[in-house]
Amino acid sequence: MARNPEQAVQDAIKTAGSERELRFRDTIHLPFHQVGMPSNMPSIYLDEKDVPEYRDEDWQITKPEWVGSKVELKEMTKIIEDDKKVAFLIYAARYNADGSLMQTFNAIFTVEDRNGDWRLISRNPFNIKKL
Repeated sequence: MARNPEQAVQDAIKTAGSERELRFRDTIHLPFHQVGMPSNMPSIYLDEKDVPEYRDEDWQITKPEWVGSKVELKEMTKIIEDDKKVAFLIYAARYNADGSLMQTFNAIFTVEDRNGDWRLISRNPFNIKKL
């Protein structure tokens, strides 16, 4: 999907809201690790059949306040890099369906190159500030 690490991060952000511009499963490489996930979601996806097509598939039940939300990437800084993996410190904001600010957060997104296809392999959000 993505031709470079920066595009892989931008693609991953596009799947974090309800816009469905990209499918979640098309923006990750397995195994995919997520830190701090609720009990209804695995902390690691090992098999594609377990990966939801879109991240917001169950939000009406699990996170109704997130339905219709949009996530915007505000800043992205490369913090670690080698030939096949890059880690970014990101700063992002989630907006309610009405456009008002819901929360801001930092995260470390790690992306990996497999045959020229950069995708997300790990997401570690922190410093979540609900407004």
